[in-house]
Amino acid sequence: MFGLRRWYYENKEKFWIVIFIIIAFIVFLQILNNFYKNRSDNPDNKSSITQNTINNQISGKLEGTGSLVNGSGYANNNLEKHTLIIDTFIKYCNAGQVENAYDLLTEECKEEIFPSLDSFKNKYFNNVFKTYKTYSIQNWMGSTYKIKLTEDALTTGKVSSNSSYLQEYITVVEKGSEYKLNVNNYIGRTKINKNTTAKGLNINVETRETYMDYSIYTIKIQNTTDKTILLDNGKRTDNIYLLDENDVEEYVNTGEIIYSNLKLLSKETKKYTFKFSNGYSNTRKMRYLVFKNVIMDFDEYNATTNKNDYDNFTKITAGI
Repeated sequence: MFGLRRWYYENKEKFWIVIFIIIAFIVFLQILNNFYKNRSDNPDNKSSITQNTINNQISGKLEGTGSLVNGSGYANNNLEKHTLIIDTFIKYCNAGQVENAYDLLTEECKEEIFPSLDSFKNKYFNNVFKTYKTYSIQNWMGSTYKIKLTEDALTTGKVSSNSSYLQEYITVVEKGSEYKLNVNNYIGRTKINKNTTAKGLNINVETRETYMDYSIYTIKIQNTTDKTILLDNGKRTDNIYLLDENDVEEYVNTGEIIYSNLKLLSKETKKYTFKFSNGYSNTRKMRYLVFKNVIMDFDEYNATTNKNDYDNFTKITAGI
C-alpha cells in the first residue's frame, strides 16, 4: 500500500494527464457519433446520399430522386434497387446479351408483348438497341420510370442533338425476392375478376392490361336468356364506355371492335377484349363498364325494316 501511494505522488501529474486524455477521447467519440446519427436521420441528406450512391453504381444519369408526377417531395424507398435492375437490363441490351435481357422481363410482359425470345429480339432489341445507347432515368410514378435512350457519340462516331432520343417507360415489379421488368411502355396486369349479373347476362371482368397511353380489359360474358342478344350495333361511338369515380366517361376504341362478334346466341359464352385510350394514372379510378344500347332481342331488331327507328335498347352496367 505504501509503495502504491509513493508511486502516485511521484507520478501524480502524468496520471491525471492520462485520465484527462481518456475522458476527452470518450467525449469526442460521443459527439462524433451523435453528429453522424443526426446527419443520417435528416431526410434531405438521405436523398443526397442515395442519389450519389446510385450515380456511382449505374451507367446512366439519374435525373433527381423525386417523382415527375407526384413531385420532388415523394420518397421512393426502392429507388436504388429499381434503378440498378433497369441499368442491368440496358447493359445486357448494349452488350448484345438478348437472352439475359429477356430473362429480366415479367411473365405478363412476355405473354402480352413478347411471347418468345425471337419476338423480343425482332420487335424490341433490333429497333431500340441497334446501336449502343446511353441513358438518363427519372421516376415517373410509383415503380414506373421514364427512360431517355440516346446514341453514344463515342461508340457510334456520330454527334447527335441532345433533343434526339428514344423515350421509353419501364416498370419494376417485385416477384418474390427478385425484381422483374415491364418494358415497351407496358405498365402491368391487374387481376380484377369481378362478376355482375344483369338482365340475363353474366359479366365477368377478368383482367386489365395497362399501358402508358391505353388499357385493355378482358371480359367474359354469358347469355343466360332464350333470346339472341346484341351488345352493340355499332351505330354510335359512345355506346360502350368506362365510368370513373367522378362519373367521367372514357369511350371504347371502336376501330378495334368486330361488331358481328358482339352477338350472343342463347346460352352462349364469349370472351372479349376492349381497348380504352385512358392514360396510366394512379389517381383516376374506374368504377364501371357500361353497355348503353344493348339489344336484348336480336331477332326483333333484325326484323325491323328501318333500323334507325329501333329504340328498344337496354343499358347494362358492370362493376370493375
